[in-house]
Amino acid sequence: MSNNILILVLAVSMTIAGCSSTDKNEDNVTERVIASDFILEVTTPTVLSTGETIKVKGTLKYTGNKPVEVTHGKPIIRFFFSGSDEERNYTDVGYVTEFKSGQVVEVEDEFMVTKKGKQNLIVDMTADISLTMNPIEILVK
Repeated sequence: MSNNILILVLAVSMTIAGCSSTDKNEDNVTERVIASDFILEVTTPTVLSTGETIKVKGTLKYTGNKPVEVTHGKPIIRFFFSGSDEERNYTDVGYVTEFKSGQVVEVEDEFMVTKKGKQNLIVDMTADISLTMNPIEILVK
């Protein structure tokens, strides 16, 4: 009987340990902006070191009921990071996407981190949707 209890305690302990996250998730942030029928979410790490690569993800979700056409650039969500020397050559506006209820568009980008100190991730929507997100502060060690 005591062996069964010991096995049960070990199994529960291992299950709980497997559910806890010790990755850099505590250093990630997801910012959200809601405007009319759209939700913009951006997920990014907030603490990095020079020489690392910052990986950012933006998600645009349409929550309206009727399909709507949106004129935009490519990609529809653009990222700029002050802690990198990399520049982006984005395509100007000229694309049209018809969004249907529940439709999600994801955009991912990455930058090589080259500058220390407090840096900003700037998110820009190149669409005829009024969504403005404040810069996200990122600490580079």
